[in-house]
Amino acid sequence: MTETLTWVVVFLAIALTLRAIVRESDRRRRRTVEEWERDFAAGQGKASQFMRAGALGLEAIFVAEKREAIEFKQDEQQGMTKTGSKGDGRDRTAVTSDGKD
Repeated sequence: MTETLTWVVVFLAIALTLRAIVRESDRRRRRTVEEWERDFAAGQGKASQFMRAGALGLEAIFVAEKREAIEFKQDEQQGMTKTGSKGDGRDRTAVTSDGKD
């Protein structure tokens, strides 16, 4: 019984969310120029600015990850990794093709 009640509540929440989205979309389609200007001044017209800010934030994350990957690759090529140093011998850190030490 409690599981059914939980699913009913989840379904109602999803249905109400979809209904609110549809009603807001209809309201925005039918608004006048004055209403549009009022909404824009109130900040509801700035959704694209929020999307741009989010995209810039994601870009910053991806650029930082790319930079770290490039630095790691360069360290690997020089024989250094975060777990080792230049002093590590290749015979100690290299894996042979037959899998033996």
